Order: sequence, then structure tokens, then C-alpha cells
Amino acid sequence: MLVLSAISFGIGWYLNTEWVNIAFIVGALSLLISTSGTTTEAHLAMKTLGNHVPKSGSKLLSLSPLLVGSLLMLTISFIFALFL
Repeated sequence: MLVLSAISFGIGWYLNTEWVNIAFIVGALSLLISTSGTTTEAHLAMKTLGNHVPKSGSKLLSLSPLLVGSLLMLTISFIFALFL
């Protein structure tokens, strides 16, 4: 989350735009990057609308820090834009 915020502040400062606009775009792009790629438990759960249950191991799904950070970034930028 801190890295994504720093990237957003850097791009916003360079382009001379508001942070909330860049934060939303950075959050959306990082969400796309974090959900593509190899098939993981979380990716399979998203494809099957949460109906995937692992056959062995823990029943809890491990989430990528990039996925959690990008979701938080999208949520915070959306809430911040509502109050501007």
C-alpha cells in the first residue's frame, strides 16, 4: 500500500494532477497485474465465484500482498474522491 501510494504521489507530482486520480488508475492497474498470471488458490476462487475448496492443506486462502494493497488503494481513492 505504501509503495503504491508513493508511486501515485510521484506520478501525480510529475504530471501535476490530483493524487486521487492517479491513485485510482495505479490501484486498478496493480489489481489487474495481481490477478493475472499463474493459477493460485485465490485466482481459482475468483474464477469459480468462491466455490473452490482446496483438497489438501488449509481451508483458508492466502492472498497476495499486491492484491490486498491494490484493493485498499482503489477503495481509499474512491472514498477520497467522494468527499472532494
